Amino acid sequence: MEMKLKDIMTELGGAFTVTWLIMGITVWSGDVGASAPAVVGLGMASLGGMLALGVAWMAFSGAHILPPVTWMHAMTSEDLTDQDMWMGTVIRLITQVVGAILAAIMMAQMNENYITYADAWPDGQVAYEFAMWSILGLIAAGAILGQIQSKAGNAWAMPIAVMAMASIVNWESAQDMASMLMNGTEDAMAVAVPWLVDGIVIGVGALMGMKIDEMIETADSSEE
Repeated sequence: MEMKLKDIMTELGGAFTVTWLIMGITVWSGDVGASAPAVVGLGMASLGGMLALGVAWMAFSGAHILPPVTWMHAMTSEDLTDQDMWMGTVIRLITQVVGAILAAIMMAQMNENYITYADAWPDGQVAYEFAMWSILGLIAAGAILGQIQSKAGNAWAMPIAVMAMASIVNWESAQDMASMLMNGTEDAMAVAVPWLVDGIVIGVGALMGMKIDEMIETADSSEE
């Protein structure tokens, strides 16, 4: 399904809102460089963050907002060979980063004590490394999230799941990409690879959960 301008703007607005209100920005709590850093934002693992995410999904209906959610939708689509679907997936992922960039620019203007990317990562970010148990954890998370997304009839089920898995899933990957792109691209591989790989793995987990569910239903039907 080809994305329309309304879909793009909805995704942009959702990413902007979540970046601004939930992800926030890191600032010095006192004089610049002379105090501990503090995050201005509700935080994804907080009750306030969960409520804000739920409201954002309702307000920007149809927006995925978070890259892992986009990958789950893509990997569990009816036709994985649909070029329009994949084009829409790429557009959504890029739009989420653009929305995060716009929110970061606004927050930087509102908070003069913000911590720059260079201060936060003076030696650059650690290169992405394949870790088997982390990958398996993301697959399991994707399988659970896929079931919640497809079967839970409550609009608050996914926001609660996102909050519960905040320490497992990197929901802020679009914001990481935005920060890296705004402050030079020396850490491009360290940031872009997990942005893609983690999302794909979660999508694969959702697909596996769906296929297992279908196999169980087929087995039950044959027994009947």
